[in-house]
Amino acid sequence: MTDHPPAAGWEHPQKTQNDWLRLLVAPPRDIDVLIADEMVYYKAPKHVASLAEPILETAAVIILVTVALLRPQWEGLNLGALIVVLAAIAMWRWVKQRTWGWGALVGGVVLGYVVLTNDFDPLVLVPMVGLLFIARLGVKILRWWKYEIRYLTNRRIIEATGFLGLRVASMPVSHVTDLVLTRTTGGELLGYGDLRIESAGQDQSLASIPWLVEPRAFHRLAVRLATKPSEINPKDFIELRPVRQIEHRS
Repeated sequence: MTDHPPAAGWEHPQKTQNDWLRLLVAPPRDIDVLIADEMVYYKAPKHVASLAEPILETAAVIILVTVALLRPQWEGLNLGALIVVLAAIAMWRWVKQRTWGWGALVGGVVLGYVVLTNDFDPLVLVPMVGLLFIARLGVKILRWWKYEIRYLTNRRIIEATGFLGLRVASMPVSHVTDLVLTRTTGGELLGYGDLRIESAGQDQSLASIPWLVEPRAFHRLAVRLATKPSEINPKDFIELRPVRQIEHRS
């Protein structure tokens, strides 16, 4: 009996328990994001300034929780009262900016019903809100540190997000029709920018890249790749983390 060679095509790999665990909690790897002949010109996380907003939100919640527990007596408009008002405004802004889906609304109604129909000690319930926001801040810091990576390769613009799953949003550089770089006053001072990507298609998974590190260099490289890729040389690599570059194969 003659052994036949395996048919060409894709074969489903057998995954072990460790493989499933890695896909859930391990940071995105180059092998999970890139294809074999991609050359990486840029790889970086979000700018650290992206953590300013969740830090301020967490601080606002802690201030409000502390006031709710201690109930200080204010005499006139002093600095403490002003801080509490600003914290309340920050939390109201956070609530207004949130996109509340059906899951969040149903969960809020159920939680409100449980709290109102049961005898909960405020000294226990109120600190739990603060602990919840502290845990949320910890997750956001962890995602920024290890799990959110932006790439610019000779083929695509990529944004990879991991942690309890993996999402890879990308756009072929050849489909880019326009790039709009925006740098606010804070962006000029701290070194970040927002990039809006426009293409010929109407629906696109990667329409904007906020909190971009080295935005001018990223914009310059992306324009060159979309117009004259032959002008790019290896000196244009931007490696803001110690990563292994994908070797170019001729």
